[in-house]
Amino acid sequence: MTARIANVTIHAEDPAALARFWSAAMGYPEPTGWSDDELAMLKANGLDDDAIASRAVAWDGDRSHQRFYFTRYRHERRQRNRMHIDITPFDDRRASRDELEAERDRLVSLGATVEKPLIGSWGPFEEFAIMMRDPEGNEFCLQ
Repeated sequence: MTARIANVTIHAEDPAALARFWSAAMGYPEPTGWSDDELAMLKANGLDDDAIASRAVAWDGDRSHQRFYFTRYRHERRQRNRMHIDITPFDDRRASRDELEAERDRLVSLGATVEKPLIGSWGPFEEFAIMMRDPEGNEFCLQ
């Protein structure tokens, strides 16, 4: 048996809004919230509407695709993320700078902001990425 990532969990002030952003960014369907059966089960177990709204998911249901899980967190952020997500517009090849810049513009139109471009090299390999933040300020890189 080996481990696999079950969720990428992100603390959020507004889990549903952040789930909508990441769904759009990843090309997943817009989240519809919890099903009627799930809502009934959650309420039967004592959760009120606010507690139910404190969690959200961005996922397309394909187990080979990453699931993003958002949980309400209203504490002040005190430091830079120690871990972040790297995303790319393609799964079969490396994106060109022009393609990354077009994807950057799409993500900005969804509510992301650009932190800075990351330009360098690692040995013979050119490195180009764009450090960005989602609508709540969580860092991620487009590469």
